[in-house]
Amino acid sequence: MLDVKFIRENPSLVRKNLDNRGMDVKLVDEFLKLDAEWRKLRGEIDALRHEHNKISHEINKAKKTGKNVKPLLQKAKQLPEQIKKADEKSQKLQKKLGELLIKIPNMLHEKVPIGKDASNNVEIRKWGKIPDIKFKILNHAELIEKAGLADFDAGRKNAGQGFNYLLGEMALLDQALQRYGVDFMLKKGYQLVMPPMMLNFNTFLGAANGLQVFEEVVYKIEKEDLYVIGTAEHPLVALYRNKTLNKKELPIKICALTPCFRKEIGGHGVDTKGLFRMHQFNKVEQVVFCKPEKSFEMLEEMQKLTEEFFQNLKLPYRVVEICSGDLGPKFARQYDIEAWFPRQTKYAEITSAGNCTDFQARHLNIKYQGEGKVGYVHILNNTMVATSRAMVAILENCQNKDGTVNIPRVLWPYMHGVKKIGKKK
Repeated sequence: MLDVKFIRENPSLVRKNLDNRGMDVKLVDEFLKLDAEWRKLRGEIDALRHEHNKISHEINKAKKTGKNVKPLLQKAKQLPEQIKKADEKSQKLQKKLGELLIKIPNMLHEKVPIGKDASNNVEIRKWGKIPDIKFKILNHAELIEKAGLADFDAGRKNAGQGFNYLLGEMALLDQALQRYGVDFMLKKGYQLVMPPMMLNFNTFLGAANGLQVFEEVVYKIEKEDLYVIGTAEHPLVALYRNKTLNKKELPIKICALTPCFRKEIGGHGVDTKGLFRMHQFNKVEQVVFCKPEKSFEMLEEMQKLTEEFFQNLKLPYRVVEICSGDLGPKFARQYDIEAWFPRQTKYAEITSAGNCTDFQARHLNIKYQGEGKVGYVHILNNTMVATSRAMVAILENCQNKDGTVNIPRVLWPYMHGVKKIGKKK
């Protein structure tokens, strides 16, 4: 969330930021109106408490001098009730302010392209040669199902739509991407974390920054204050919740390999066979806590790492910068890597790298201390690899005419000698 003081002192900038994101600027006016009302009420409460202390002192003084204290006692009797009612009203206003504050998005970086939606995202660069495939590419789901490497029907029958069984060589490929992803991150100086697969409401709210996430993405555990993670980002960013880090320790670079669970309400393609969009998938995630002055430099570094990973897989891709209207509320700036999918003859998103600046840190209360100052850390996150989408890219880009698929050489050490999967002559 944004600094309340910043909103008070820069309402026009916050309104412009909302407008650039395609959001209602009245949200700022509503917040400032309630905030002014709350601050006025807090002043009245302070005055009432001061008056109560003053009268208590006068009563004690009057008793010592033998003066009539009845008028003072009567007045003193009324004040606690007035203070109580004012406090209750203050708490209600605070709750409303908190709900509004969550809705106000992060401030955009000055270089973020202004646009309405995903169609206005800006291509930054391309890498790799698009394969010149002369034969008709098989649908990845059809290819692996016919080869006995997946059972989509069993997944639907036993768990529901959006859940799958991967078998044999496809299960190996998923594991290979996971293991290579972790090894890659370890070599780049990231610490591996095994985080909880569930979080409580308050932690999730701070990490995800928005109630909409709970409705559209997250699975809830019935009769428990627990929610199943949709990404390792959330438990990773919450690792240092309510803690103050030593500035000398920054940046702190961590990663995790976890299954991810998403309801994907409104998501197209969940109910179709395949791996591209599922309710359950595996992902290697990276998170960095750093000094504010280094965060956008760190974003470029994280982006470079992920590009190196996909270059090692020899998968053609492009990098796009997300425009203001398509940018998530917690992000100040974000890049996506979109792999080339030859069957669809288009690029599609497979990873995202974003800088949340101090937006998440304020909600999670993660600070740094050092060099004579205390402040909020900046938090960044990036998908190293979501295995499901990476597998689809491999199945399409590395497919042969006979229905087999060549495994990228960098994954061979993890494939138990398998270098080609699928139908064999």
